[in-house]
Amino acid sequence: MSGELETAALASGGGWLKWKREHADIPPGTPCANCETPLQGTYCHVCGQLAEDFHKSVWKLTVEAVESLLHLDGRLFKTLPALFKRPGRLTRDYLDGKRAYQVQPFRMFLVILLVVIFAGHWATTTNAHRAEARGDTTNTQLNIVGPGGRADDPAARAEARARIAADTTMSDGEKAMALAALDRDWIKFSRSVSDAAAGDVAARSGTLEEDRIRVTSAVANDTQLSAMQHWAQTRYDAVKDDPERFALLLEIWGHRIAILALPVSALMLTLLFAFNRRFYVFDHLVFSMHSLSFQMLLLIVIFLLSMLIGGAAWWLLVASPVHLFLHMKGAYQRSTIGTLARMFVLFNLTTITFSLLAVLWLYLGFNEMSGGH
Repeated sequence: MSGELETAALASGGGWLKWKREHADIPPGTPCANCETPLQGTYCHVCGQLAEDFHKSVWKLTVEAVESLLHLDGRLFKTLPALFKRPGRLTRDYLDGKRAYQVQPFRMFLVILLVVIFAGHWATTTNAHRAEARGDTTNTQLNIVGPGGRADDPAARAEARARIAADTTMSDGEKAMALAALDRDWIKFSRSVSDAAAGDVAARSGTLEEDRIRVTSAVANDTQLSAMQHWAQTRYDAVKDDPERFALLLEIWGHRIAILALPVSALMLTLLFAFNRRFYVFDHLVFSMHSLSFQMLLLIVIFLLSMLIGGAAWWLLVASPVHLFLHMKGAYQRSTIGTLARMFVLFNLTTITFSLLAVLWLYLGFNEMSGGH
């Protein structure tokens, strides 16, 4: 299930790779293999089937594959410059029906998303290897330790057990709970908490029914708490033991979460222009695809430059709001003040929404570290 995004992007990329045939493999006049109509060109004019002989040598298939990859659709070299120089005009032209010179927005979005994933992985891996070569491992692995320092150190664990056993201020029940927590035996910890709660309630005066309800509630709360602690602890240990797998899971889920940026962006723009009947959800989707395509192209440039000049490449992010302003002003034909006001609202909505998406991303990666348990 981890390759659905890449598969869709590669399939969309096929629209950029046109192998332009100058002649058909089967000569004109030959009956079409599908409908038996005499062929007049490269395709059958009745059923549309390609007039091609698929019985070919390996050498010919290889030559055709290379040729098809080298014939890029010319629309790409018209769309990308316009996306950088005149983004508002590019989107406005598409919405006004002037689409012949443009790459389809969704196809461009998917392919660029695929490229930014590869570029990000390449840059991260390269920079991590360089950091390892310099002896700096702070950014190459997750250094996860327990709240008490090196909790897995046998000597430290034995010392902690001795301190708990020698503590005269603790009851037997409290010691049992502390030892169970130290051993991360949450089932035993839950039982100790339950026994302590039951004993405390029995020692108090009151109505038996009230005491029973209170004990039951305490046991239920402690059981629920211990279950949550167990859920978090098992995944915490898995991340600590295998940080590379956690990083891989974050990368996989990052691909899937990234695709949500498109409908989320269109929804926010729909809210911004809710009282303007000139624009429809389709218009906002096209704008979002063009805008996000530029932002991802900017990320690709930053990733590649970071391998050469380091963190200074991230200063290119200042181009992001500038481009968004020019794009929004041109596409929606708003005034400068109106565009800036909408950008301010959009910034706040984006901060909240994408923060929630980031939390979802981390949760999904963290949750899968248990191996599905």
